[in-house]
Amino acid sequence: MMRTTPEFHLYNHQLLKSRLELGHVQNIFEISPLDDHPNVRYNVKDIRNIVPDIRPRTVKTPEMKLFKKVNHDVIFGLQNKNWTEWGDRHCSGNFYNFKGSIMLMNNVIIDPSKKRSVAKGGEDIQSVIGHTEKDEEVTVQSGFFNILCKELPKVTFRKRSHFYNWFSGISTRKGDYDGNSYDSTFTVLVRRGDYANLYWTLMELFNTYLTIRLLGENPKTTDVILMDAHPAGKLDNLWSILFGNVYRIGHMKKKRFHKKLAWVLPDGPMSQYVQNIPFVEEFKYTLYQGVQNSSSLYHNCTESQKVTFILRKDYVAHPRNPKGKVQRKLSNEKEIMDYLVQKFPKAHIHAIQIDLLPIEEQIQLIYETTILIGIHGAGLGHTLLLRSGSTMIELFPSSYKRSPNPHFQQFAYWADVHYDRWYSSSPAQKSNEWVYVQPEVPYKIINHAIDRFCKH
Repeated sequence: MMRTTPEFHLYNHQLLKSRLELGHVQNIFEISPLDDHPNVRYNVKDIRNIVPDIRPRTVKTPEMKLFKKVNHDVIFGLQNKNWTEWGDRHCSGNFYNFKGSIMLMNNVIIDPSKKRSVAKGGEDIQSVIGHTEKDEEVTVQSGFFNILCKELPKVTFRKRSHFYNWFSGISTRKGDYDGNSYDSTFTVLVRRGDYANLYWTLMELFNTYLTIRLLGENPKTTDVILMDAHPAGKLDNLWSILFGNVYRIGHMKKKRFHKKLAWVLPDGPMSQYVQNIPFVEEFKYTLYQGVQNSSSLYHNCTESQKVTFILRKDYVAHPRNPKGKVQRKLSNEKEIMDYLVQKFPKAHIHAIQIDLLPIEEQIQLIYETTILIGIHGAGLGHTLLLRSGSTMIELFPSSYKRSPNPHFQQFAYWADVHYDRWYSSSPAQKSNEWVYVQPEVPYKIINHAIDRFCKH
């Protein structure tokens, strides 16, 4: 988020420890209204969606390692200048290079016959059990892209970037396109990684959204071509919610002329731990609007809290995990839920294996959630979609003390929500399959979150 007047607010987590009598709980940062700056606005230019006002808040962290002290030069360069002025222009304007991070091509022909992959993509997961990552990888040969150009420029990309292969697939022509298949819709190409993991999927969705916005286009009228051969997954509908038509390259057969086409930023600001990122509120709001007629990006003070406890259970979501075994499952979930229901008679306690729901229902549930809690796992990726003023509580096995994972702490920062975490003091199991949590632990942290809710 680009804030014009960032202010630092350091929360004393030692006070929280003593107040809750929990030796291993840490509240990393707090959110507080900027009462002295009522006119603070977010620096988001040319918003295509009508995004409601969000209460100005300050979210800072005392942990210096949470973010890197860098800016993503491509993002901030494109934010401050029109893309036609900032990118390196080649081929009489038919090819733009934005520091090897985003490629833009005009008047380009795509020939799907020049792609190579073992799988087609979109299959039922049971039919591709045992597939390797290589089987789901799509590579291209020369002629996959064809642009009007005398000579291609020399371009350098990040190490191991798939852009090297895509760039090798560009051929040039001297004359105009004389085919019949023509597409004037702005189109982007994206190569997905872990299609079944919510955390990584949200980052790839945001990278795609960010690329489109930085180039001055409307995500809802932008077509997306998935340059991979992953099977069908429960998260696939997220792409249709955010963007226009979504195509799998493995299902495309005919050559097609594209007036304007871009390669999505593969290594975005979230994966590089950039602190201030634009368009996060807009991204969230677009997802909200895609599943319901919502109008608010933040929670109002209410006596009735909705607590969503995400449960981790075995399920098959990936061809390389045919038994669906997952780690870090709660060994005493019934004991905890019974205790919480007893202690919070006015709150709505909802314990759920959220990945069993259609993604649209997941977003609706998270939209209504004021407190999200669970053991560290991909389902906590929903932290990014929590409304401002919410709380996320992350529970860790003791093994994570040695190597803390900051992923959802960062999501909490970007989402403008409170974040609390707790480490188990029980000896870690070798497999980390099961985690025991004393019922008093989530009770005390949730109670603190409820007490804090209307104070900020």
